[in-house]
Amino acid sequence: MNNISEKPDEDFQSNDNEKNISSKGENELYNELIKKFETTQVIAHNTDHTANSIPLGSFCFAVSFILYGFYECKVHKDEDNILYMVILFFGGIGQLTAGIFEILKSRTYPATLYITYSLYFLSFYFAKKNDIFNKADVSKIYFGTWIFLGAPLILLSLRINLFFLIQNISAVAFFVIKTIGYCCDSGPLKGVISGILELVAGFSSIYICFGQILNQHFSGTILPTIPFKKNNEVDKME
Repeated sequence: MNNISEKPDEDFQSNDNEKNISSKGENELYNELIKKFETTQVIAHNTDHTANSIPLGSFCFAVSFILYGFYECKVHKDEDNILYMVILFFGGIGQLTAGIFEILKSRTYPATLYITYSLYFLSFYFAKKNDIFNKADVSKIYFGTWIFLGAPLILLSLRINLFFLIQNISAVAFFVIKTIGYCCDSGPLKGVISGILELVAGFSSIYICFGQILNQHFSGTILPTIPFKKNNEVDKME
C-alpha cells in the first residue's frame, strides 16, 4: 500500500520538473529574442519625396540681385516694369516658395535665408511702386534695418560653405553701402558700388544653384562648395 500511495507523488514531481524545464526554455528563448531586437539595426526608409528646393531659392535670389545690380552699375539704364516684375515673382514669391519647402524638409538655415530675403524683395517692390525711397530718411531706416536683419545669416553661414558666406557678406555689405550712400547723398555709393556688391551676391548664389543640381545629379562633387562643416544640412546629398 505504501508503494501505491507514493507513485502519484512521484508523478507530480516529474510533472513539476517538466514544467520547470519548459519554463526555463521559454525564458531562454524570450531572452534570446530580446537580445536580437536590441542588437538588430533598424533601417529607416526615406519617405521624403520632395525635391531639393535650395537650387530654386538660390536661382531666384541670383536673378533678382544680378538684374538689379546690372541696373545700378548702368549696364542697362531703364528702370522699367519688367525689372520689378522679376523682383516680385523671383525675388519675392519664388524665394518664399523655396523657403516653405525648406521648412517642410526641416532645414532651418536655408528656410530662414530664403524667407528673409523674399520679404526683403517683396517690401522693396512695394516701396519702389509707392515712391517711398524718394524720402531720404525712410531709405536710411529701411536699408539700415536690413543690415541687422542680414548680419546673423553671415554667422550662420560659417557652419555651411564658402559660397553661402560670400553671398551673405556681399548682401549685407550692399545694405551697408546703401545706407551710407543715402546718409551722405552719394550717387556712386547708392549706384555703382552697391550694384557691384549685388552682382557678387548674385553670382555666388547662382554658383550654389548649379552646384547643388550638378552634384546631386551626378552623385559626386562636380562644383566644389568648400564646406566649413562636414555633413551640414545644405551640402548633404539627397
